[in-house]
Amino acid sequence: MKTILKPLTAVGLLASFLAGCAKTESLSPGQLTEHNKPGTVMIQTVHKAEFSVPDYTLDDARLDELAAALQQEGSMSEEQALVTVIAEVMEDPLYYFAPLNELIYQSAEISTTGSALAVTEDGYLVTNAHVVSSEQDDLKFSLADYALEDVAYDSCQIVWDGFDGFSQDAIGALMGTEEFTQLCLNAHVEYYAHYMNLDALETDIYAAMGGVTTLDEVLEEGHKATVEAMGEPTPGKDVAVLKIQADSMPTVSLGQDSDLTAGDRIFILGYPGAGTLDESETLEPSLTAGLVSARKTMSDGWDILQTDAAMNSGNSGGPVFNEAGEAIGIATFGKVDPATGGKVEGVNFVIPINVVEEFLAEADVQPALSDISQLYQEGVSQFDQERFPQALKTFRQVSEINPDYPYVQSYLSKSQKATSEQQGWPVPLWLIVVGGTVAISLGGGGLYFLSRRVKIGLPQFK
Repeated sequence: MKTILKPLTAVGLLASFLAGCAKTESLSPGQLTEHNKPGTVMIQTVHKAEFSVPDYTLDDARLDELAAALQQEGSMSEEQALVTVIAEVMEDPLYYFAPLNELIYQSAEISTTGSALAVTEDGYLVTNAHVVSSEQDDLKFSLADYALEDVAYDSCQIVWDGFDGFSQDAIGALMGTEEFTQLCLNAHVEYYAHYMNLDALETDIYAAMGGVTTLDEVLEEGHKATVEAMGEPTPGKDVAVLKIQADSMPTVSLGQDSDLTAGDRIFILGYPGAGTLDESETLEPSLTAGLVSARKTMSDGWDILQTDAAMNSGNSGGPVFNEAGEAIGIATFGKVDPATGGKVEGVNFVIPINVVEEFLAEADVQPALSDISQLYQEGVSQFDQERFPQALKTFRQVSEINPDYPYVQSYLSKSQKATSEQQGWPVPLWLIVVGGTVAISLGGGGLYFLSRRVKIGLPQFK
């Protein structure tokens, strides 16, 4: 009797230990995604603005100064001088554009799409400050670029038409080309943003979870959010804490970033590509993976993580996970090549979770993995282990608590179907496998069972 009890006791003790440590075990990318998709949130920030900008004329006196300076350089034809003048003017519009008293009035609605992570079951979210910010300088540039594009293009065409009488050979290297058009448009955006008066501004923030069919759906059916704490867009601490009215909502579990080093694997969930979303597709959180490249220090002394993991427009504010499926930061920005203005591939940055926690503390928020999320993740694990009847029961419990829990209805359907297909078996296959393994383990002293259990990922029994 004693020889039987000893291995059983060892098995029980070690099984309990492993069950307690299971939360820290690595997840596969697929498991990590399925566990955390429900707590990954799309953020849509809508700015409705009424504004005015002064029309302009070119400052003749300053143009004459520029022409005189070019004449002193010599060895330049009239046409070549004109091209040089126009290029110089477009590079410095605030110097050469003279505002008039005549105002251009416009109204516009622009939006910003990003991602967030849910950290409490009653509706606290974390995202980037730049996703929800209504900071006026940045907003003015966006309004000038979006709402005044046609006005700027017409002005550029007038400039081009004004030089139509000159030799195309002389000015064709710049005037009328795509390069000139972009240079001219950029000049007008800079001018309009600088002199813009925001006469009225209304900003609304919406949050949506699960699959999103259209951006209009986010505005119509999403949760309206308020800002509870906020830092500043980069180079500041680009973090914002939001609040929506919700109960029993999905959350993600927060980890620690202090032990992350170069070479550690991380995963990013978010809603990139939302700006191109149309009614023919459903957008769900997508996963990218990469390595921690380095830990760097920002100008005002706080750390930031560099990664080669891919980030695109819409990822901003989304959760970044370690291999255990714990959020260790939020995606924030990528590096831009100053020469081309284009994105530098493979150089992106993550705000560590310790910085995020500063803002959660400011808003008096205690982040935690919600009970319903634990239950849902248990159901996902049961489904992965082909324990379909147990998964069905678990997902029914989740649905009873919150029938709108993201993806639970899909899992209910899949679990029901798989259970029906499995009903003809007198004994579930997983039980046969476990039973055989237990029998072997008892003959070998119990340790073989435990090592194999960890190795092949057999289910944990309660």
